[in-house]
Amino acid sequence: MIKDTIVQFVCFLTNLELDEFSPEWERYGDQLKDKKAEPVLLQQVSVNKNKFRYVSAHVWPERDFHFTFINERPSKYFPENKVRILQAGGYKPIQIEKRKSTFNADNRILAFISHNETDITFYQQLPLYSSLNIFQAYYESCTYGFILEFFVPEINVMDLLQELKKRDGLETGIFRECLVPQD
Repeated sequence: MIKDTIVQFVCFLTNLELDEFSPEWERYGDQLKDKKAEPVLLQQVSVNKNKFRYVSAHVWPERDFHFTFINERPSKYFPENKVRILQAGGYKPIQIEKRKSTFNADNRILAFISHNETDITFYQQLPLYSSLNIFQAYYESCTYGFILEFFVPEINVMDLLQELKKRDGLETGIFRECLVPQD
């Protein structure tokens, strides 16, 4: 991730498995093929359920940032497949410790933190993760104040989740980057 970028997070609420969901998601991802950075699709691991089954992250140069999915449909649902889209918004990276995902190395815990949270140092001082990426809301209209991306060794995953659950106003989940099946 380079300086002066905005990361657009889009969250998907659905019960669909990846093979059913990916064709719909690919229609949106295809809009970005001329960009240098491909969108990343994360799938929730079923150990710790939260409301988001999938999350996609789209990296944009700050000057080119726009909401990818907003103009596609007036509805926030995929009418054919019962998928609800939550536009989390655009977030400015303020701390990036892990730039590239090393597939299947560490577990990835996403924490979606409300605007009411002011003590971001609490999360930075947790001892259980190996790397932490912090994204701060770029616009007031963003759904969350911060989105944190913890990279955690397998042995510490449940302990970190327990620590995070002690805080009010956040959604957490364990996610893995998924390879979207090709037709």
